[in-house]
Amino acid sequence: MIPKYISTHTRRLALAFMLAFVMLASGVSAQNVVRVTGQVIAKGDNEPLSGVNITDASSKHAYAVTDLDGKFAFNAFNGTTLRFSMVGFNPRNVKLKNGQTNLNVRLEESDVALGEVLVQTKRITDKIMPEQTDINIKGNYLYVSTRVRVPREMFRQDTRLVVQPILNNVTRGKLSLMRPLIYDAKEYHRTQDRLYNFNMNDTVSGDPLASYVTVKSPSLREKGRTNDIIGYNDSVYVDNVKDEYSCDVYMAIEDYTHILYRDTTIIARGTVNPLRWLDYSFAAQKLSDPRFLPKPEKQLRDSRGEVKLRFPIGKAAFDSADPQNAVEIDKLRRQIEDIAHSDGASIQSLSLEGTSSPDGKYASNLRLAEKRMAFASRYIRSHIPSDLSRDVTFRSSAKVAPWSAVVSLMKADSLKAETEQMENILKRTKNIDAQGVAIRRLPFFRSLLEAKYLPQLRRVDYTLNYSIFRSLTHDEIKQLYDKDYKQLSKFEFYELFSNEPDQARREEYQRRALEVYPSFLAAANDLQVSLLGHGMSDETLLEKFVGEDAPQEVNTNQLIALLNAGHFSKADSVAAFVNKNEDNRLLLAVNDVLNGRYDDYETVAATGERNECCLLLAMKRNDEALALAKKLPEDEGLTHYLRAICLNRKDDAVGAYDELMKAFELDLSLEEVAKVDGDVNNLLLDKDKYKK
Repeated sequence: MIPKYISTHTRRLALAFMLAFVMLASGVSAQNVVRVTGQVIAKGDNEPLSGVNITDASSKHAYAVTDLDGKFAFNAFNGTTLRFSMVGFNPRNVKLKNGQTNLNVRLEESDVALGEVLVQTKRITDKIMPEQTDINIKGNYLYVSTRVRVPREMFRQDTRLVVQPILNNVTRGKLSLMRPLIYDAKEYHRTQDRLYNFNMNDTVSGDPLASYVTVKSPSLREKGRTNDIIGYNDSVYVDNVKDEYSCDVYMAIEDYTHILYRDTTIIARGTVNPLRWLDYSFAAQKLSDPRFLPKPEKQLRDSRGEVKLRFPIGKAAFDSADPQNAVEIDKLRRQIEDIAHSDGASIQSLSLEGTSSPDGKYASNLRLAEKRMAFASRYIRSHIPSDLSRDVTFRSSAKVAPWSAVVSLMKADSLKAETEQMENILKRTKNIDAQGVAIRRLPFFRSLLEAKYLPQLRRVDYTLNYSIFRSLTHDEIKQLYDKDYKQLSKFEFYELFSNEPDQARREEYQRRALEVYPSFLAAANDLQVSLLGHGMSDETLLEKFVGEDAPQEVNTNQLIALLNAGHFSKADSVAAFVNKNEDNRLLLAVNDVLNGRYDDYETVAATGERNECCLLLAMKRNDEALALAKKLPEDEGLTHYLRAICLNRKDDAVGAYDELMKAFELDLSLEEVAKVDGDVNNLLLDKDKYKK
């Protein structure tokens, strides 16, 4: 919001700039506002026209300037008449109507009749002239330095000049305001000072532009000329240093009541960044300090064992000499020994179930089953060491097997006729005692039922439930993971991904581990190692772990990830935590040069002549860079590209253009890079000048 104490003319100027910037940057949405996009091309050869000014034909408001491909995009009111103008072409007016949003404009070259030409120096007196410059990259900061010439004829004692540079990310369509330059004539400045009660620097009630003001003085007069010249420099942090950028400048001069002059220009296209070609690669490091690895752990596991004991007919005690019983008793003994020799193991419960065969009276059979269960309970308890049986819970139950159980056994042996006779009896009566009387009359009762099937039903089955602390096997962990991975402990996750040979599966385990345990440092570091090993990285993985107390591997891996992602300024802050030793010297040296510090550039230069050439260009040592570029392999496109940079910097544009064309022939992808490279893109814009 503009303070109410600001003068009308200052408010008008500020509002005009705010409206232009907000509309351009955020896409104002209103019923009568439309988004206008399109391209401007030359009518003669259909080539895109860069640098075409697009203004409101009535108000002269500047909307946009076309980019390298002649493209534009901005917001304007429906019905506005747009004026497209550029030196060397006839201007053209186009009216927006019926919600029209896409324009393809063709400009015709102007015919200029030339007589005898007398070449002489002409001083420009009707334009503010910021010098053309470069956008230089250091780390993630884009630096712009220029000088603004102000003709004496345009700047009176009662005027203010506002210069607003804007960094334009062409790739993403994003505008970033840079520090404005405010140039006040002395009289205008004194008037502003009095207007704000001699306190114009007050941040609340003073002039909002006061901190940016430079006041006209004799020291700003350009030597040998009548105009003033003001220096300017500023920087902007960006996330994406490889995007295409330009620096646009909006300018206006006002007096106390009017805006007297308004203009826009582009002072820089592309970024100057020879270190974009710096070649480096660093191996990630796994954690070595056991303090940061999850500790082995034993988990409480429930287990169970079953033993079946066989009893003689009508007897409550089993015969330990019976071969089946001997096997079962030995199984019981071994189970108990395993429990006794396991650290932390304890028997939780002993569950017994006695079963009697159905021959005879049901009540007698049930009592027999209970007696057998009591005998088996005493026998089993006598074999459990006292230290294991102290807190054991004993449970028991007894039952008489139904005759249908005998039928099931006979069916399994395919005794069809005998089974049918048994089933007929069971259908006729439901009383178990009556069923037994009828079944004992069957001719095969003694030879088949009593001899074979009834003994199978006279038994005591017991289940021994016990708990034990032990580490899970790899297979058990995988089973638990497949069932519900959120049940795994850190150590179990670590065991899982540390022993997984498949990369995709391993990374899945690591990401799931971090989902369940966000502070799992070992999982985050191992995942980063895996990603870096395959040319990828995720700079967010280790971000919260980095610091003075973090393992060196973590700090180092995060530094590598940030450098690989192009986040050089963030990498620089992490480098403070990486030990300065011989092992890390190259890594730290690469970080330094990418952040504009060249004290140890020799370490990086020693990695190869091409890297050294890039470094020399970054340090503006162009002669040395050219001498070295001439030694690079002739069959590589980048060799000729680097030579083009060197020659262009030395003002040999023809030679630079020739080298650039050779680079494109060998590597067509370099042409796209050249469009955003401030070191050579002028060769593409003016290519007709340099063709042989």
